[in-house]
Amino acid sequence: MARRIAYTGAAAITVAEVAAQCRVEAEDLQVDLVEQVIIPGVTAQAESKTGAAIRQAVYEEEWPEAYGSGRPLDVGQADQVLSIGRAESDGSITDLLPLPVHRLEIGQRESFLHFPQGRPPGRLVIRYRAGVDLAAYPGVRKWLLMHAATAHQFRETMVTGHVLHELAASYLDALLADVAVPPRF
Repeated sequence: MARRIAYTGAAAITVAEVAAQCRVEAEDLQVDLVEQVIIPGVTAQAESKTGAAIRQAVYEEEWPEAYGSGRPLDVGQADQVLSIGRAESDGSITDLLPLPVHRLEIGQRESFLHFPQGRPPGRLVIRYRAGVDLAAYPGVRKWLLMHAATAHQFRETMVTGHVLHELAASYLDALLADVAVPPRF
């Protein structure tokens, strides 16, 4: 399972875009609430629903020796391998330099890491960058904005812990379908 190391890109949506979606002026919003709670919250919700990186970030995952060449990376929307290392028995990581010959096959939902000259031996630690191209998938931005506007509209009930009823989930979630990573078992 991959873990996020750090976000590297800007938030997927802005306060001004949320204000426009809510049909209010940006200064009429609680900017701190939108910027620090709502936008990160809907981004995390979309990432959880899809298994894809919505906001650009660096991820790291371990591949046991049984994982062969051509396996998909855990997080969808990966677009660049940053480093490949080997986990040693003492827990340290040895960077494989120069980087082993590899090819990242970028698909619509998943990215597959191939080693054309053979997979390096051992437990690999792979760092990569991932983040959805919102220009290519405008439905994802729309999903984020619709959920952010809903969260803003019902912010009092969310804070007090009442349940928010979902809005036509089948329609809204279809906006994320293009980037959702298929289940793996």
